[in-house]
Amino acid sequence: MRIRCVGVALGLVLSLAICSSAFGQTQFSGRIDVAVKDSSGAIVPGATVDLSGQEIHTTVSDARGEAHFLNLAPGVYQVKVALSGFSTFTSANIPVAAAVAVPLPVTLSVGGVATEVNVTAGVPVIDVKKNTTVTTVSIEELQNIPSARDPWVVLQSVPTVMVDRVNVGGSESGQQSNYYAKGASGTANTWNLDGVPITDEASQGSSPTYYDFDAFQEISITTGGADVQSTTPGVQLNFVMKSGSNIFHGDGRFFWEGESLQGNNLDPAIATQIGSTTGKGNRTASNKDRGFGVGGPIVKDKLWAYGTYGRTNVDTLTIINSHDTTQLENVGLKFTAQPVNWLRPEFTYFRGNKTKQGRGASALHPPETTWDQTGPSPVYKGQVGFTIGDSVVVTARGAHALNGFTLNPEGGLNTPAYRDVNKVWHGSYEYFSTNRPQNSAAADGNWFHGRHEVKFGFSWRKASVTSTSIWPGGGIFTEARSTYPTNGATTAFLVRDFYLSSEASYYGVYAGDTISYDRLTLNLALRFDGARGSALPVSQPATVLPSLLPAIQAPGVPDAIKQSLPQPRVGFTYAVDENRKTVVRGSYALFMSQIGSGNFIGGAFVSPAAYSYAIFHATDTNRDGHVDASELAATGVLVGYSGFDPAHPNLVQSFNKVDPNLVAPKTHEIAVGVDHELIPNVAIGANFTYRRFTDIYWQPLAGATASDYVLDHTLTGTIPGVGAYSAPVYALMASAAPQGGGRELSNRPGYHQRYLGAELTLTKRLSNRWMARVGFSTNSHREYFDNPATSLADPTARVDATSNNYSLLGFNQNGGTVIRSSAGSGKSNLYVTPAQWQIVANGLWQGPLGLNFGGSMLGRQGWSRIYYSSNEASADPIEGAKDVIVIPNADSRLPSIWSVDARVEKVIKIPHANLMLDFDVFNLFNAGTTLRQQYDVSAPTLNNVLEIMNPRIARLGARFTF
Repeated sequence: MRIRCVGVALGLVLSLAICSSAFGQTQFSGRIDVAVKDSSGAIVPGATVDLSGQEIHTTVSDARGEAHFLNLAPGVYQVKVALSGFSTFTSANIPVAAAVAVPLPVTLSVGGVATEVNVTAGVPVIDVKKNTTVTTVSIEELQNIPSARDPWVVLQSVPTVMVDRVNVGGSESGQQSNYYAKGASGTANTWNLDGVPITDEASQGSSPTYYDFDAFQEISITTGGADVQSTTPGVQLNFVMKSGSNIFHGDGRFFWEGESLQGNNLDPAIATQIGSTTGKGNRTASNKDRGFGVGGPIVKDKLWAYGTYGRTNVDTLTIINSHDTTQLENVGLKFTAQPVNWLRPEFTYFRGNKTKQGRGASALHPPETTWDQTGPSPVYKGQVGFTIGDSVVVTARGAHALNGFTLNPEGGLNTPAYRDVNKVWHGSYEYFSTNRPQNSAAADGNWFHGRHEVKFGFSWRKASVTSTSIWPGGGIFTEARSTYPTNGATTAFLVRDFYLSSEASYYGVYAGDTISYDRLTLNLALRFDGARGSALPVSQPATVLPSLLPAIQAPGVPDAIKQSLPQPRVGFTYAVDENRKTVVRGSYALFMSQIGSGNFIGGAFVSPAAYSYAIFHATDTNRDGHVDASELAATGVLVGYSGFDPAHPNLVQSFNKVDPNLVAPKTHEIAVGVDHELIPNVAIGANFTYRRFTDIYWQPLAGATASDYVLDHTLTGTIPGVGAYSAPVYALMASAAPQGGGRELSNRPGYHQRYLGAELTLTKRLSNRWMARVGFSTNSHREYFDNPATSLADPTARVDATSNNYSLLGFNQNGGTVIRSSAGSGKSNLYVTPAQWQIVANGLWQGPLGLNFGGSMLGRQGWSRIYYSSNEASADPIEGAKDVIVIPNADSRLPSIWSVDARVEKVIKIPHANLMLDFDVFNLFNAGTTLRQQYDVSAPTLNNVLEIMNPRIARLGARFTF
C-alpha cells in the first residue's frame, strides 16, 4: 500500500511537470548500479546486496536483477551479494565519485553457502550513463599533486575553464579569481557545499567564503551537459566534505614558504622601468598553512562525526614591494547517522573567516589605497535521506548561510581619494560593508520501475543583501587629466553614499525518465525555473553639494524583476561494444541565466535610491592632487551623471526601468562526445560543445539607440611597438538623453553569441602506483550583431561599456571575439579572451623506498592587450567621460603562460599511521611572464609592466594521517 501511494504521488508530480529525466545520480553524490546474473547469463532477482564503506546499506535485487545505491557520499566501498545456493560474491575497493554512476556487473556461480568469491578486478572507469561534462578531483589528487591548495587552482586544472590569474605556490590564495567556461558569463557560475547552493548572489558567480583544503573528500566541476539538476550554463562547482566512519581516522598538516626559498625572475630592464628598489617583482614574503581533522564513530554503525580546523597566513609583495597579508581560518563539523537502514540524516557546519590587511595592493594601488577586511561566513546544512521499499529514494535538504564582510580603507574616511596622471591611486579609497544571508531548501527523488528510472525534485532559495558604500573625503574622488598639473585639469566624481537593500528568490522543479535498452540509455527531462528580484525601502544621505545630490528616502519595489523558463534536457548514451569499453553520447540542453540579489541584474536596479553620481571637469586650483568641495563648486562643469535628475534633484523616483516584455536569457547547448577505456583504469575522451546565447540582458540608456548618437571627434595617436590608431568617439544627442540618466534592463535585440569548443581528456585512476589527468581544449566565443540598428547603443568602442552584459567589452564588431574585463583583489587591466589552446596535466608516481613524485602543468594563450584612453571627453550629456578602446583587436595578446610545479615526497610508515614529508617547487623553470601592462594611452607609463608571474619558490610540508 505504501509503495502504491508513493507511485500515485509520483505520477501526479510527473503529470504536473509534463515531462520525463536525466540519469539518476545528483551532482554532489555518486551511485553504484549492481546487475546480478548467474553463470549462464540469466537474471537473478531476490539476491541480498550489502554495501559498506562511507555508508552502510542493504537491499535486494529486483525483478531485473538490479540493485541501486543512490546519493552515496564519495569514497571507497565494498559490495557483497549473497543468495542461497550460490557462492557469495564480494567486490572491494569500489571508488565512488560525485556525479558518477559506477556499474557493477555481478556473476553468481552455483556453490555452497560457505563459498565466497572475492573479486579484485578494476571497476569500469567509464560511466556508461554520463550525460554531463564533469571533472572529478579525487582526494588522492587533492592531497598528492602539488598545488596552491585553493579551489580556484583546482578550477584551473579543468581544460575549458579560463582563470584570470596565475597562482604560484599560494601567491593568490585568499583572493577570488574570476573564471569562465564555454562562453558562459562568470555570473552563471555556482558554488555548492555538500549539495547545497552557497553562491554569493549579490556578487553573482562568486564564492561567499574561503575553504580548508584538507576538509574535502573530493571536488567536482561540471561545465555542461543535460543533467536536469544543473540550474545555469556556468561552471557548477561542488565540494564534498569528509565524513566520519566506523574507523577512527584523522589528519594534520603544516606547510611553509618564505623569502629564503624564493628565486628572482624580474628582468633588470623592467626593474628599472618600474623603479623597483629591490630589483625583484611580485613575491611571497611568507605562507603558512596548518590544520587538522579527526573523525570516527560516536555509535558504531549508527552515528559518525568528522571535524576539521585550518588556518592559512599569506603575506605577498606586489611589484612595487607593498604588502598584502591574509589570514584564512576555517572550522568544519559534519555528523552523519543511520539509525535504521532506510533513514540517513546528516548535519554540516562550516565557518570560513577571512581577515586581510592591504587588500587590493598593486602597482596602481599603494598601501594607503588598500583595504583591511573582516567578516566570517558560516553555513548550516541539514539533510535527510529516505529509502522507501526497494524502488524509491528521496533526499531532502535545507541550509542557512551568512556572508558578510567589511572593507575599511587604510587611508580612512576623512582622506579623499585621487588618481594621478600615471593612473596610480593615492590618499584613500572606498569604504564598503555588506551582509548577505541566504536560505535554501530542496528535495530530490528517484523511483525505479522496470527499465525506467524516474527522477523528480524541487528547489527554493532566498538571498538578501544590505550594503553600504562610501567614498571618503565627502564623497569626492578625483582623476588627473593628461595636462595635469600644468592647468590643474581633472575629472571629479561626486558620489552619494549608497545604502542598498534588496532580495531575490529562486525556485525550480524538475522531473523525467531514464530509459535503459541494453546498451542504449535515453534521458528525457524538463525543469522549470523562476526568479523574483525586489528592492526594499532605503534612505540615502545628502552629499557635500546637497543642492545637487540631496538626501532621499525611497520606497521598496516588490517583484521588480521577474523571469521564468521551462528548460528541456534530452540526451542519450550508447555503449558501442558489449563490454561497455566505448561509449558515445549526445545531448541538448536549454539553460536559463539567473538574476542577482544586488543592484546590477537585481531588484535594486530599479530602486529610487539608485547608485547616484555626478561627473565634472574641474580644476584643482591648489594642485594638491584632489578636488575639494569648494573647488568643485567654483570650477566644476557637469559632464555626466547617473541615478538622479540634475534639473530636479529632489525628485524621488526610479529613473531605471525594466522592459515589460523582459524574458529570461537563454543558452542552447548541443554536446557530443565519446569515451573509451584503453586499459583497466585508463580512459580517454573527446567532447565537442556548441552553444548559442540569446535574449541576453543589457542596460542601454533608456530609449536611446545607435541613431541617437553622433560623431563627436576622432581620437588619434601612435602606440610604441603597436602602431597608429584612429578611434571615433560618439556623443548622445541632448534630445535623446533620458531623465536622470536612466537605463532600461531589457533583452538585447538583434544580437546573439556563439561558442564552439572541443576538449580532449586522458584520465588514469590511481592504480599500479600511478595516476594522471591530462586535458586539452580549444575555444571560440564570438558575438553577432544581426541587426546593428537595434543591437547597438553607443557606437563608441568602450572598455567601460556598462550597457553591455556582465563586463563585456564593447568592441561592436560583428563576428568579433567576446572579451571580458576582469578585475578585483587589486587586479585591473585583465582582459580575458577565450584561449584558442589550453593544456593542463598532473600526475603522481609512487616510487620505491617510500618516495613519491608528483607534478602539474598549465599552458595557455595569454590574455589580450586592449589599448584605451580613459576619461575621454565628449559632448555626451550623460557620459561625457568615456574609456574608449583605440585598437579593438583581440589578437594582440600577452605572452603564453607556462607554469610547471613538482613534488618529491617521503612517506614514513608508523604503526597505524603515515608521516609524509613534502618538498614542492612552484614555477619550476622560474618564468617571469608578463601578466598585466598599462594599456591606457593617456598615461605616461603606457606599456609599463604592472605584474609578472611570481618567481620560483619552494614549499616545505609535513602531513600526518592515521
